[in-house]
This record gives sequence, C-alpha cells and structure tokens, in this order.
Amino acid sequence: MIQRLSTQLPEWARSTHPHVRYELGLAQRTSKRSRYFQAIGLSILVVLLFVGGYLIGTNFLQNAPGQNLTEGMMSVLYWPTFGLQILLQFLALMLTINTISEQKRRLTWDNLRATEGGAGLAVRARWASTYYRLRILIGLIISIRIILIAGILYDLTSFQGRYIDLLINNITPEVSPLIGAILLAFLMTASILIPLTGMGLDAAIGLVLAVNIQQRVYAIMTMIVLVAVRVLVVVLLMVGAGQFINGQLATIGEINAWLLMGGYSAIGDWGLRFLHLGFYSEVWATVPYAILFGIGLLIFALLQSALTEWLLAFTIRRAEQIG
Repeated sequence: MIQRLSTQLPEWARSTHPHVRYELGLAQRTSKRSRYFQAIGLSILVVLLFVGGYLIGTNFLQNAPGQNLTEGMMSVLYWPTFGLQILLQFLALMLTINTISEQKRRLTWDNLRATEGGAGLAVRARWASTYYRLRILIGLIISIRIILIAGILYDLTSFQGRYIDLLINNITPEVSPLIGAILLAFLMTASILIPLTGMGLDAAIGLVLAVNIQQRVYAIMTMIVLVAVRVLVVVLLMVGAGQFINGQLATIGEINAWLLMGGYSAIGDWGLRFLHLGFYSEVWATVPYAILFGIGLLIFALLQSALTEWLLAFTIRRAEQIG
C-alpha cells in the first residue's frame, strides 16, 4: 500500500529519486552507535510524554482519566500528542534551515547551480526528505489521531445511533443528522491532513530562511525566535480558548469567538481537541456556526499546501540567484 501511495507522488518527491536518496544518505552518515543513542533518546522521550499525559489525565493518579472511554483517551493522549506536534514543527524547521550553508560547506552548491534545474531539485529534495526523515514521528501523531477518530465513530453508535441527533439539537445553524455527520467527516479528514500540511509549511519556511540567512549562527538564532513566537501564539490561543469554554470570555462576540476557536484549532493544536466529540459538541452549542469548523479546517489545510508550494517556488527562484 505504501508503495502504491508513493507512485502518486511527483518523481522528485519519491525516495528513489537521486536527489532525495542523496539527502537521505547524508542523514544516515552517522555511526551506528550515534543512531542507536538517537533511537533510545526518542523512545525515552515518547515514554516520558505518555507517562506525563497519564499523570495529567488522572490528576496525578487521584482520579479516573475520564467518565467514559473516549474522554479517557483524550485526557491521556492530548498532551503527549501536543508535545510531539511541537517537536515535529521544530524538527521540520531545523532540518531545512541550513540547506544552502550545508551545500556550500560541502562544496557542492556550485555544481548544483551549474546543472539545469539543479538548485530547484536540491531545494525540493530537501523539503521532501524531511517527511522521510521524520516518518516515525509523523506516523505516531497520525496513528493517535486515527485512534481518536475511531473513538468518535464509537461514540456515534450511542443511544441506538441517535447520538448525533442529540448533539445537533438547538445549535446554530440547524442541520439534519446526515449533514451533521458529513460535516464531522470533514473535520476528521482535516485532522489527518493538517499535521502533514503544517509540517510541510514549516519545512518550506526553513528553506526560505536558508536562502536568505546563510550564516549558521544567524540562522539558528532566527529559528529559536520563530519557535519561541510559535509557542507563545499557541499558548495564548489555548489559554483564550480555555477561558472561553469556561465562560470567562462570554462577552467577546460571536465573530471573535469563532475566530478564537478556529485559530485555536487550526494553529494551536491542529484540530486535536476537536477529536473528542464531547468537547466539540460543546463548542457547537457555544459558538454559532462552529459545526462548520470541519470545512474551515479542510480549507485551511489546502491553503497551507498552496502556500507551501508558493514558498518552494520563491525559494527556488532565490536559490538560483545565490552565488
């Protein structure tokens, strides 16, 4: 199945392409001992995150993680997954921000520029290689989201399959159960796409910085600032959304409420919290037209993809001008 999916990719994005193989080969030119310690470090980090998630979900073993199975899963899985997503964003940026300086240090940049389309292929290959290099992390994040989606489908079987009828009662706008299920399907689709498009956008931003900031020290400093700003924005969105749901921001108005919760979902946690149907239905009842967030997030994912392609094209034009 993976091989079939890979054939749908552009030729330059396939792992068999020479430029991608070269990038992946560079990543593997470390000693077996170094790769062994990296694998151990990642495993320990994942275990610590999920242990921490369980402690937070149970209020440090004082309570059950939730009143039902799906609420318990979200309580335990949310913070570890959120932490992995932040790590994914950081690594995607880090793996691309030194692209040009590394090529120059290896004395290969002039040869690439002399080859027709060489600079463009090098840029695109580095971008595509981030997906291969971070595939374990991506797979873990997507797998958790699939588990939570399965939880939504399980919840929908409650009350003899009439659970969604109860959830959409008295919300704005009024929709039929069928339309509600379709809009929920849009959300589930967007929740799978956004981590992929979001990571791709971060990698593209790293490439933009790579062609404009070629000194390693300045590039690292810029990356740290960007990560700090991103984390700050995410924290502010999460705090604001939490206060709104708890009724502390009841006077901000319908439009601002929609923008706050939409921004929280699109930028804050990539739609992760909305994969708990109990929480998402509470948002439906609180924010008018919140049931349309699924469509909004799907459009947001497509816009991220379009912006990524534009940034790659811009980076390639800029890279071809670099001496």
